[in-house]
Amino acid sequence: MKKFKELLKNPWAAYTCATCSAVLLFLILSNLGKIGAVVGWVWNVLTPVVVGAVTAYLFNPVSEFFKKTLFKKVKKESTRHALGVVMAVVCLVLALIILLVALIPSLAQSISKLIKNWDNYTVKLKGIVDYLSGLGAKFGLKINLSNVADNLMGKLFTIIKGNYKSILGVIGNIGAVVVDVVIGILFGFCFLIAKDTILNFFQSIRKATVKEEKLERERKLLNNCNRIFLKYVGSTLLDALIVAVCALILMLILKIPYAPLIAVVVGLTNIIPTFGPIIGATVGVFFTILESPIKALIFIIMICSLQTVDGMVIKPKLFSGSLGIPAVWTLVLITLGGKIAGMLGILLAIPFAAIFVIIYKETILPKLEARQIKINSKLPAEEEKPEE
Repeated sequence: MKKFKELLKNPWAAYTCATCSAVLLFLILSNLGKIGAVVGWVWNVLTPVVVGAVTAYLFNPVSEFFKKTLFKKVKKESTRHALGVVMAVVCLVLALIILLVALIPSLAQSISKLIKNWDNYTVKLKGIVDYLSGLGAKFGLKINLSNVADNLMGKLFTIIKGNYKSILGVIGNIGAVVVDVVIGILFGFCFLIAKDTILNFFQSIRKATVKEEKLERERKLLNNCNRIFLKYVGSTLLDALIVAVCALILMLILKIPYAPLIAVVVGLTNIIPTFGPIIGATVGVFFTILESPIKALIFIIMICSLQTVDGMVIKPKLFSGSLGIPAVWTLVLITLGGKIAGMLGILLAIPFAAIFVIIYKETILPKLEARQIKINSKLPAEEEKPEE
């Protein structure tokens, strides 16, 4: 290492590094398509591994909970760990069974009702379009949407018929993604069983390459990041579940149609920060207004009241305050996350920003303060001359 540093002090070293960097940048820019294809292929190969790592990370707290409570009297550590992982698998299977048993019949009934009444909904949609066209004519707006309503279904079937190969390809890709996710979940529980071995391997590498003082700082930082991320993910999922259950109960009481289907949509979209509740409410209004405009109005009042209670009462209790992110920046972070990484960026923008705040406070800010103290402690360049 010392010889390499001494080598960099030579005058020609800087020019050589600059030239090599320029050539490397030119090669990368000239072969972006090939590099993108290689990256895509590597990502497709590693998708189950990534899903497995995420699964192991998310279910590790569940495994640790059973390990420290239900199986705390088991003497052998490996046995306690294995039993905790088994209970995490049981919890996942039970959750899927309950979800399927509770929702599949209701969802099937709602979708069947939607298909059965599709012709009536088309007629109602045409009536709404004609009314809007007549209303626009009163104000001098010559908008004729009747032909659009008449030909809507025909155009839809024409589009489907002309692009059936693309549609089948999309369905095939969705099937491949589902298979990768299932395999990844299996990998995840395998990783969870071998957690100690994997962590010890990476820990030994870090100990061999990082000083003890720096290692302790990194350990503290990683623990804080892990705490923030798990708190955000767990609170978000629990909040979505609470909103979905409350929406289902209220819609059943108010006799709003398609209650199970809309409740599932509202719960899933509620995971998305800021924009999610708007999307869920829009979908709910679309389904209910075709059945009954009065029911749609009741649904709007209900969902606005529910989201208000969620934003002012439920979320503050679950998140126990903020994650260190000012409320003004939330929309900016979500927008930037969506531009950078799509839906995944929207979901992870806030926890990653909170982690950056932790890194700034615990790593960057102390260095800046130390540098400021060092600068202020230096003597002035020109000392005052003694009086003659």
